[in-house]
Amino acid sequence: MRKEWHRLFRHGHAFMWAVLLLVTIPVFPEYCAPVLAIGALAAATVDARRRNTTVQIGILGKLLLIYLVYTAIGILYSAHPLNSLSTLAMWAVMFCGYLTLTTVVYNRHRLHTALFLVGVVAAFIGLIACVQYLFINVLGRSVPNQLWLHVDEFFYTYFPMDVDLHMADDRASGTFNNPNILGEYLTMVLPLIGYCGFSEFRTRHSLLSRLFLFIAILGAAVSLSRGAYIAMLSILLMIFVSNLKRITPLALCLAAAISLIPEAIMGRFLSIGQVSNDFAILERFEAWDVAIRTIIKSPLFGLGPGISNFWEQLQNAGVGAPHSHNLVLQLLVEGGFIALFIMCMIAIRMLQNSLELANRNRRGSGLGNAMVMFVVAFVVYGMVDYPFLSPKLVGNFLTTIGFADAIGHIYLRQPFVTLTSVPTTLWWRIRKLLIGLRTKKISKSP
Repeated sequence: MRKEWHRLFRHGHAFMWAVLLLVTIPVFPEYCAPVLAIGALAAATVDARRRNTTVQIGILGKLLLIYLVYTAIGILYSAHPLNSLSTLAMWAVMFCGYLTLTTVVYNRHRLHTALFLVGVVAAFIGLIACVQYLFINVLGRSVPNQLWLHVDEFFYTYFPMDVDLHMADDRASGTFNNPNILGEYLTMVLPLIGYCGFSEFRTRHSLLSRLFLFIAILGAAVSLSRGAYIAMLSILLMIFVSNLKRITPLALCLAAAISLIPEAIMGRFLSIGQVSNDFAILERFEAWDVAIRTIIKSPLFGLGPGISNFWEQLQNAGVGAPHSHNLVLQLLVEGGFIALFIMCMIAIRMLQNSLELANRNRRGSGLGNAMVMFVVAFVVYGMVDYPFLSPKLVGNFLTTIGFADAIGHIYLRQPFVTLTSVPTTLWWRIRKLLIGLRTKKISKSP
């Protein structure tokens, strides 16, 4: 039996193990995410050895490494260094997800297999959310809106920090511990599932992917997350803009879909404009005000990584929110303009590659459009929430960045380098820069 399992893992199946461990991270509790990410990278390393190569990294990965190094520097001046260290550890461990994809996904077949599995997992989570919503709101059953609630209660009794898991809410959370996090996850993966279902190269999995897309949209809808609604609306608008020749059938489909939306979901969407009567929206405005005043005090480097530094500022101001509920403001609060600049460089590079794919590469045009939709939806949702709060969300973000680099490598022939060569290359570039500056200084001296 032991030999059979060893053979299953070692010979030809390491790729599937790596991808399965990676894409199923959102299914399990938050504290399982680091273990699964490390396991995925271990399987990816086995697959790489079979091909006589090693762990690979692309241009977006190099930018992420710069962000990790800058986050490590932020620990030095953080008022809560332990929380900052845990934030760095979360990013560093979940970075394994990025490395897994860039190591094992090197051709179109593997890319489409990985994307299809993302759709399977998203549909499974969306189905769980739909069942939760059905039991709570339609059948009136008293069931938890978090799949792992009882397991989490046992685990967090031994956790050094107090974690409030109970939510007096009828919104579905799926496999997450918050409905907003469910909405963030599903809106991040919707463009990738949509590509599998409606790509220009039809496969036998296209119809299944369309079903997965439908279930994932339903899951995001029953989360009652208005941020998810706005993000999905931005994706829909991009679909309309990129398909102007087929706008009439698209409009008819949209009208039919709107007529089938339950009243509770539509009411939740329309409540976005009711600012004066909505505590959640008012709390966001208060958090944004405190964030702006904090940024003015420390604009360049911020307070340091982790939410504890800003949480303290919010508590002192009498605001109950744990963070700023805004991606840009939270990045500025924690890491200043330097952190925001690095993230903007990642977004710009992703958009450049995606637009090049969409406009110049016939085979990759659908993927290019999907990645543009991901960037837009991610930023739109980030205007009303902070999507870097938990290991599963950070892992899903880094996994998508890994997909972006793998797509660039496959379709645009962008080179990958081994991970171990990055420090050496960086050192030689810094040394060359210093020698150049020294030579220039000597030449200017009398």
